[in-house]
Amino acid sequence: MDNKRFLVPPVDIYETKDKYILVLDMPGSSKEGIEISTEGDVLTLQGKVSEIGQEWKPASLEFELSDYKRDFTIGSKVNRENIEAKYENGILTIELEKSELAKPKKIEVKAA
Repeated sequence: MDNKRFLVPPVDIYETKDKYILVLDMPGSSKEGIEISTEGDVLTLQGKVSEIGQEWKPASLEFELSDYKRDFTIGSKVNRENIEAKYENGILTIELEKSELAKPKKIEVKAA
């Protein structure tokens, strides 16, 4: 059994008319070390943290060096074909396009 510990990155979630936007704080990762996938109704992200100063010998450690992992339930509100992600300066931004079912619609009222 794998006893590896993961850090759960904090997230801010925003919503526009057409998208959900997730902004995650993931310092120490790299674009190449981040994996994002969907399976069923779950969006999973994993981020590998690079070793800090591999030649350094620790004298005291307060910073826990662990990889990141977080799951989100996205249901049928997200178009899985149009998910975009960008990593810059330790911040991962994921844009999830809303499916047509999740977008607001205006209902026309007809006279009887």
